[in-house]
Amino acid sequence: MSSPAPAPSPAPALDTAATTTHGAQLSRSLGVGGNVLITLSGISPASSVFILGGAALATYGTGVFWGFALAGVISLLVALCYAELGSRHPIAGGDYSLVNRVLGPASGAAVFFINLVTLPLIVAIFALGVADYLGVAIAGLDPLWTALIVIVLATVTACFNIRTNAWVTGAFLFVEMAALVLLAVLGLIHVERPITALFDPQVLDPATGGLAPLGIAGLVLAITQGIFSYNGYGGAIYFAEETRNARRTIARAVLWSALITVLAELIPLTAILLGADSLEGLFGAALPVETFLAESAGDAVTIVVLVAIALAIVNAIIAIALQSGRLLFAAARDQAMPAGLARPLAKVSPSTKMPVVATIVMGLLALAACFVPFDVLLNATGSTLAFSYGFIALAALVVRRQTNREAAAGASMSAYFRMPLWPLAPVVALVAIATIFVIGILDPAQWLSLGIAAGIIVAGFLYYALYLRTHPGAAHLLDADEDDDLA
Repeated sequence: MSSPAPAPSPAPALDTAATTTHGAQLSRSLGVGGNVLITLSGISPASSVFILGGAALATYGTGVFWGFALAGVISLLVALCYAELGSRHPIAGGDYSLVNRVLGPASGAAVFFINLVTLPLIVAIFALGVADYLGVAIAGLDPLWTALIVIVLATVTACFNIRTNAWVTGAFLFVEMAALVLLAVLGLIHVERPITALFDPQVLDPATGGLAPLGIAGLVLAITQGIFSYNGYGGAIYFAEETRNARRTIARAVLWSALITVLAELIPLTAILLGADSLEGLFGAALPVETFLAESAGDAVTIVVLVAIALAIVNAIIAIALQSGRLLFAAARDQAMPAGLARPLAKVSPSTKMPVVATIVMGLLALAACFVPFDVLLNATGSTLAFSYGFIALAALVVRRQTNREAAAGASMSAYFRMPLWPLAPVVALVAIATIFVIGILDPAQWLSLGIAAGIIVAGFLYYALYLRTHPGAAHLLDADEDDDLA
């Protein structure tokens, strides 16, 4: 009788302290500053002020002041959640990697699907808007062809090494921040009303042409617009494996990105409200921010600034392309897809130390998204942010309990960032997100967007149930206990 076959030996532990990337080392060459430059570029505060802020001024009037201020508080609380999670798990892949390791592969698959769908769609939305701003200097630009060219150039740039991308995005970021400083200065040197005039939220009444009080529901919607406008500071986590000493520094990158974003958007919008000649004229304009700029600085300066906004949008596309590539790379490295797909996507270029194949694939998805009707793009991305923040807030509650159990067992927690006043930040974030959901459910105009977001999440859970759960080799996670100087 033959002897029984020996039991299979366990898979060797990954040498995460040495590589953290299954032997395909990313280049750990970013400091906190470089990480923040790329992260802020993905947020693009200037384009947020001109596009989202301008729309908010037209819709919510002086309610933008309170709406964006309260949204800033909520965003900083969510940033604390990201900071603690990122310190505990400084791994490329953004929300997907954090949720996957804290809440488990089922929730991780749902968040992966959210980002896999929305990141290319966001790139397409941004790219399709570039022609509107470049058009002030170059007449006759076709929005579709302009978008396709911009995405190709951004994807190619995102395949360069990470330090080159930090310098490129940093240069563009300097231009857009200069535009925001100009807006703030123009408003504050010509103040037309005291700041107390903004304390009572008022909006343009189309029936009378005057100002009327903004209701509570409108103010809450202004807050949601502000949260969306500030979104992106969690993108610092995508570059955790390329940030030096990430265990200690990634929290700073997240928090600095969030704080700078809130100030860079709230101050210019407040200055516009204080310095506009007429609030009725400002709120009634088709493009409030551009109208204020033209009235305050003249047409020539406005053209220069609008070209700068076009560059800011291009910069955001480069940064989001960098994030997108790392999302797909991280999922492939975790074997969260069939091996035939995962193998090339998990490769890192030996020359640039970048996940080139994954970046190109996400770029191709963004190119395809440009052919989707614009209103479909907006509906498909509109409500996913609230779901993502919900997963992050839940993970922030769970990860602290995990850390406390490890500390009770004698493990050192000194290297981890621990948010103050826990669990205030995740609890308040969850309450705010629940409020957004309730308002969305009560507003029929939001049903399609909510339905698409919910459908994406259900697809992620089904993917886990039908594939990941039944394939023992799938979703193989990195060791959660990486050394600092993996970092």
